[in-house]
Amino acid sequence: MAALKILIAEDEKVTQKLYQASLPEALCEHKIATDGDEAIRIYDEWKPDVLLLDFGLPNTNGYQVLKTIREERKDKKIVIIMVSSQSDKDSIVACAKLGVQGYIVKPFVNRELAPKIVKIYKESRKEAT
Repeated sequence: MAALKILIAEDEKVTQKLYQASLPEALCEHKIATDGDEAIRIYDEWKPDVLLLDFGLPNTNGYQVLKTIREERKDKKIVIIMVSSQSDKDSIVACAKLGVQGYIVKPFVNRELAPKIVKIYKESRKEAT
């Protein structure tokens, strides 16, 4: 599998460092957006394979970023995984309706993150074919 282009939308510096420590360079090339507006801009310019999306982003929240990509940009191809401390049923259902392929609840276990992302990505690609 070629290295994945992963966009990480996360405003917390500590969590950004956890992502960087959890995602080996052999697996992916990644960029970090610190707010929702930046996430949409990087998405438009870079066209990542995977978006790891936090709910609680400044400016434009994660749900709005998800809605923009799925409804305005009409992109069903990018694999979007919500990574959030919000684990209530309503949030998960709302995201599922907009077509997220995965939902990882924070705090995540570093060594489990990359395998989860790869698994979700591969399963999503099978469904798309």
